Amino acid sequence: MSQPAKYSIDIGFALIDLYEDYLVATINEGVVLDLPQFEKLHGIFESHYYQRPFGYISNRKYDYTVNPTGYRLAKVQVNNLVGLATLCYSEACKENVTFEAQFFDFPHDVFFSMEECVEFVTEQVAKRKKAGL
Repeated sequence: MSQPAKYSIDIGFALIDLYEDYLVATINEGVVLDLPQFEKLHGIFESHYYQRPFGYISNRKYDYTVNPTGYRLAKVQVNNLVGLATLCYSEACKENVTFEAQFFDFPHDVFFSMEECVEFVTEQVAKRKKAGL
């Protein structure tokens, strides 16, 4: 990555690395990411990116399960989340993420390098800032 994390937070089910315009979430092995976990993430979004556009990088280093309807909740509650990049380590991961992507309507892409993820989310943040939103 081009810059060091401002700081990291261990929230029990994930490690969150916070940067100026985006965060990197590494969810722990075997977690079921559902409404309580999304709510905890939303608290981080609100406290660290309050009314500022930001991107989310999902570091899929470990296997875990996502309730994809939580993404819709995320869009409703987190209007300043402007893009989601997923870092995959296998084609199977990419297939899972492609399925999950049908449940949300904001910019998203799948990558196999952290650099591509960072580039994607920083471009989305820059677009939102340029639009004045």
